Amino acid sequence: MEELRLGDQMARFDRDATVAAYKLLSSGGAERCNCIHCRNFAAQRATAYPESFRALLTQLGIDASKEGAVYDKVGAFAGKIRPTGGWFYFVGELIEKGEKLITDGQFQYWFQPVFPPPPACFGECVAAIEFTTSIPWVLKEDLY
Repeated sequence: MEELRLGDQMARFDRDATVAAYKLLSSGGAERCNCIHCRNFAAQRATAYPESFRALLTQLGIDASKEGAVYDKVGAFAGKIRPTGGWFYFVGELIEKGEKLITDGQFQYWFQPVFPPPPACFGECVAAIEFTTSIPWVLKEDLY
């Protein structure tokens, strides 16, 4: 396993095992859920992540199109901008939890102990990267 420092956090990761686990997943959490909020996220997933975050996902062996889960902060929005977040899993462990978030514009991310539970293909030693951002509402469907 390799070690990676992210701000004041430290994690160990196994890139090859993470790549292998993602190959076993057919889709990301947004497609598996398919609620209106997840469909809105999936419609713009390709542009939702800053380059620095994409580079981190690649370094860890994470498939950026297959987040573990996505959430929408229902009710906590202004107009058509949606506060959104989610997790990506990786084979490894969080060594130093830290307290600082990494910020790239409105996008924030950090290492997290696993939550929600990952698919079995990640094995016993799993950690996650959580992110939050704000995305526009792009679906033609109204929210409510």
